[in-house]
Amino acid sequence: MTIDYQVRDHVAWATLNRPEALNAFDIPDLKRLLGIFRQVKQDKDINVLVIAASGRAFSVGADIKAMETMSEADFAKAASLYQSLALEARNLDKPILGAINGFTLGGGLEVALMCDMRIAGRSAKLGLPDAQLGFSPTGGLTWLLVRMVGLSRAMDMALSTDMLDAEQALGAGLVTRVVEDDKLQKEVEEMAIRIASFPKTGLRNIKRSFYMAAESNFSSTLMLEEAYDSDCFRSKETQEQLRAFINSRRQRNKTCDQ
Repeated sequence: MTIDYQVRDHVAWATLNRPEALNAFDIPDLKRLLGIFRQVKQDKDINVLVIAASGRAFSVGADIKAMETMSEADFAKAASLYQSLALEARNLDKPILGAINGFTLGGGLEVALMCDMRIAGRSAKLGLPDAQLGFSPTGGLTWLLVRMVGLSRAMDMALSTDMLDAEQALGAGLVTRVVEDDKLQKEVEEMAIRIASFPKTGLRNIKRSFYMAAESNFSSTLMLEEAYDSDCFRSKETQEQLRAFINSRRQRNKTCDQ
């Protein structure tokens, strides 16, 4: 797969671009995506990462044709790369937005769930066909899916292999927004640029604190929240944003009083 990569307006775009194969992943694809995650982590000019796709699918997951000739060692390598992607996504202190179009299945759903927000086109179909072939999910999906939709719903998806449409996925908590297909690119771009304009320390600490809270108890979460918010307050960028906001309100109040 070709994964196109570009940066604009402090937003990095990784676009899966193998539409003739419904953006199926093979080992080089997974390595390329992992490299992009690491590149975004190091680039201080990037505030947000978007994962999008061309064609009529986000990704149908593993390249079945490539798997037919895989050795056990190659399969283990592919599985390990999904695990590395999940860790890199979690440890990336920048929001990841997924633009979910069309079929999002198996390993494609695993990558989609690595995103912090998922905006879906109305024609999106999400599902886990793994059981039909005798496989089980990787990429942290079992941990993520249970926390998003609950244990029973997660087991239903995995065992029934039924696909959810966009509205069902929204109701289940798998995606965060649904838009018309022809507006998906614009909606995701506008959201990404908006988020990228916010102070970096706040974005970093929001992502850290929510994921840590998902794994922590209430008392520990309270301490983390306090520490992270104090870190935000110390940030020069936050202070500048705060002053700009206060000044804009003063100007509005003066205008209203006149």
